[in-house]
Amino acid sequence: MRSKCGNVLLLVLGLLLVLSILVTSMLRMPGTLRRSVSLVTKETQEMYLAESAVLAKLNGFPDGYFAELPIVGSRILGPWTEWSVRDKFQFMLGSEYGRFSTSEWARCAVVLEQNLHERILHSDGLKNLSGNRRFFKLDSSDGLSAERTMAINVSAGDLTLDLGESRALDGASDNPRSSRKSIRSFLANVEGDVKIRGNVHFDTLRIYATGSVSVQGNVAADFAEIFGLASVTVSGNVSLAGSLLSKQNIEISDRAQMNFPSVALAVGYRENRLSLLEKSVFEGLAIAPSGTVERDSSAKLLDSTQALLPFCMDTRNVVFSRRRL
Repeated sequence: MRSKCGNVLLLVLGLLLVLSILVTSMLRMPGTLRRSVSLVTKETQEMYLAESAVLAKLNGFPDGYFAELPIVGSRILGPWTEWSVRDKFQFMLGSEYGRFSTSEWARCAVVLEQNLHERILHSDGLKNLSGNRRFFKLDSSDGLSAERTMAINVSAGDLTLDLGESRALDGASDNPRSSRKSIRSFLANVEGDVKIRGNVHFDTLRIYATGSVSVQGNVAADFAEIFGLASVTVSGNVSLAGSLLSKQNIEISDRAQMNFPSVALAVGYRENRLSLLEKSVFEGLAIAPSGTVERDSSAKLLDSTQALLPFCMDTRNVVFSRRRL
């Protein structure tokens, strides 16, 4: 602990020295330039202090150990951890790469599945429905709205989201994304199959299904977390980032894109299969520990296993993404 404290303290002192030099130089500048440099100096100081706070947290120091460093907020985001500092900086953490047995991956899959299931069932305003359900448009009588989060629990039935005009999906429009509907957040727990298609963008999409999940058409999601017990299929002009989980099979095909950071994990029973086909693109970690990964020559896999292992794997955390909010 003393060695870690010394290393972080040296880093903080070095940052203060750099900032002192910047301030001294700034005093000799004209007023307009001085104000611009002052703003850059302030933003740089905030960034360095945020990074120092994250570094301290990574090394096991509790919040408040260094009085000059801001508090780091933490929450689980799918298979990763998100840290935020003063609502201005966001850091995404995965686990350092290591070799794990199939049983360890199975344990991790159970953790991811349970977290998703509980997050949906404990969401605010959860609406309980029964029997087959189908949504056709945003202003439907069932209350699907672009302005708020919608969470539903469908018992003893399937769920279909059929949103957007089909002609936009058939190439009649030069830019189908221009007419894409937007939904802030959609969460669903379904005792059956789920089909999502149409011309729609989700900020957040979370699906837990005891059957199969199919996403197709012109669907996009900034963050998706999808579990399908029987299978998960993503195909067509789909663009997602997040996690796909199945206890049997996962297939990504027909030009579909899973953007960085993404994780696809097919584990649970014997002979699981994860398929990347037909010019699909996957950026992240795609694995079938108890089965096979199938990839044809047209599919692209950009593997990021060095930093994208799920948080439930017992190894050291590493930051793999940082951005200013």
